[in-house]
Amino acid sequence: MQQYDLTDAQKKAFEENEADFRRLDDHVRGIRETARARLTNNGWAPDPDGAIPCLSCPCPSFQHGGPQGKCKRVSCRHPFGDHDLPT
Repeated sequence: MQQYDLTDAQKKAFEENEADFRRLDDHVRGIRETARARLTNNGWAPDPDGAIPCLSCPCPSFQHGGPQGKCKRVSCRHPFGDHDLPT
């Protein structure tokens, strides 16, 4: 294990960053849950084959390799985060 010699200020900065990223993750998770519920309440059912469908358009599954983390499917092009990631 590598040892880091951090100042107290640097340690505090890392802790604050970690807390901010945790809040961001919680916020994104809430948005995804709301999007999934909205679609489900309107008759949408995800494909049970383990695909990661887009919650912003009817793209059936995320395909890795698009520009800047976007879906490679021509019919989608939404970012990875718009897709129904496993919780």
